[in-house]
Amino acid sequence: MRLLHYLEIENFKRFGDKQRIELDHPAVLIGPNNCGKTSAIQALALWSQAVKTWYDVRKESSATERTATALNRLNIVAVPVRRTRFFWHNTNVRAGTKDIPITITVGIEFKGRVLDLPMRFTNKGDELVYCKPDDAVLANLEFMHYAAQINVELLYPMSGLETEEPILQPGRIDVLLGQGQTAQVLRNLCLMVAKDTPDDWKRIVVLMRRLFNVTLETPQETTRGAIEMRYKQPDVREALDVSSSGRGFQQMLLIFAYLYSHKRSVLLVDEPDAHLEILRQKQVYVLLRDIAAENQSQVVMVTHSEVILDEALDNNLTLLMDGKADDLARKTDIRNSLKHYGAEHYIKARERGYVLYVEGGTDVDMLRALAERLQHPVAQIWDERINSYYVQNNYPDKSLDSELERVEGGFSATPRDHFKGLSSLLPQLMGLAILDNDGRDRQGAIEGGLQLSYWRRYEAENYFVTPDVLRRYAQGQYAELELFGGFAFEIDEVLDALVFEKIFQSLDADFQAWKKAPAEAARIVWEAKTQRIKLSTFAEEFFRKLAERVSGAMLLKKGELHRLVAIVDPKMITAEVVEKLDLLNHLFESANRRLPVDTVID
Repeated sequence: MRLLHYLEIENFKRFGDKQRIELDHPAVLIGPNNCGKTSAIQALALWSQAVKTWYDVRKESSATERTATALNRLNIVAVPVRRTRFFWHNTNVRAGTKDIPITITVGIEFKGRVLDLPMRFTNKGDELVYCKPDDAVLANLEFMHYAAQINVELLYPMSGLETEEPILQPGRIDVLLGQGQTAQVLRNLCLMVAKDTPDDWKRIVVLMRRLFNVTLETPQETTRGAIEMRYKQPDVREALDVSSSGRGFQQMLLIFAYLYSHKRSVLLVDEPDAHLEILRQKQVYVLLRDIAAENQSQVVMVTHSEVILDEALDNNLTLLMDGKADDLARKTDIRNSLKHYGAEHYIKARERGYVLYVEGGTDVDMLRALAERLQHPVAQIWDERINSYYVQNNYPDKSLDSELERVEGGFSATPRDHFKGLSSLLPQLMGLAILDNDGRDRQGAIEGGLQLSYWRRYEAENYFVTPDVLRRYAQGQYAELELFGGFAFEIDEVLDALVFEKIFQSLDADFQAWKKAPAEAARIVWEAKTQRIKLSTFAEEFFRKLAERVSGAMLLKKGELHRLVAIVDPKMITAEVVEKLDLLNHLFESANRRLPVDTVID
């Protein structure tokens, strides 16, 4: 049900210039951290409290001019601040002697028309703000009465659940919810539903059984003035207290209890997918949408979930970035493109201004390790929120690792196709692909804003995996085992056998010649022999065979090989590695990490 149609915010927290956010059911707000998502739903909560407070105080007034009403900082539980000036954008409450008002406007359908209801706030010291409706609606008390009857409720993610929860009055429950102390009211919300609407409680029991295969018992009041709430689990003899359940279980129960205890309301839900795995994230979106609609409620949610982003793209998806709002669902070109690639790809590219294409997450780790070992300038400006995309075309065989990387990084398209789709929406986007050669003699290219670069050797690991590095790393890990000689003999035995078989194809004369050659000659032979060999597999097999030989755990697995870089002699790292790091440095320095809204194609 659509109770509120849009929200306009001006001069509130992250929002300076007026920004408009369309509100459908459900409305989904997305964006990077500290971009204004939570501020947007807090603005709605503040607007609602201001409307209710003003109407309650002024409805009986006979004065021809209805004045502003005071709100105390401590009573604004949905937006906790230490000083009221922290409500204001950049904490600027005045320009000279003139007040700078916060204006929060909401569109409400009334008598068949959607009408604006702006509430203006002015600062009156550290403890008080004054609020009043816009002059255009001041005299329309019937409209103000209607707006004051709309309940706007704010729900924060589940926090740690206490083992005992006292029975609370409804007013106290609302205060704790507004403060984000959800763990202190979960049982109270469940008790409210069980007592007031038993049929709804039965529905919650059915939903939790379906999702978690447990049976909830009805909450009970105890003689200690607390609430006891337990659940039964298959193959467990005794019922368990709800505090014994997992955080995802508690998060879903909180959402259900909240939905059924706040009917005919606008529900502002901050991170409903918190503590939930991917499969549950889609479920929570669908359940929020359907249960709220069934109860004549409207949901506005804030999320980072890629699953929810894709679900919401057809309906109401607003991107917030640097206090600017962009309605993605209403931009046909963007919506159609993102259906193919996923909304999160567009959002990350727009936020960072570039895309780095690599084989997988381990490649990023290796590039960073090499940069730090070489003290390359890129190490000083490394993007901690690097926007990487893991390509698929160099993964011919499925494995658990590659499947995990696929769902984490978004395999599905070549760098060319992926970049073409995004750059058509973000013309200033930059792209860099640093990819494995796989022994195919691939050549790099520059295609518009995308630069393709391939390692000349098989893969990145080929530039630092050598017998000497493997030997020294293993010896360093076993150095404390002096009683066993640090397993020096076993390390040499396993390593020589593997080099003999995998690198020299069991040709003893070639192997012996390499063993006896001077260090520089041996290095040249090693590089030539391994040019088309996947040395990550070689290194992993060495650590596996060594673990079997000494009856211990593997020192390193494939995804951890970047740790070897720390013991590589920087002088032995080829100039090609520096070239790749130079490309990466140029990408980080040149990319516009905050693409302005006007560079986006509508």
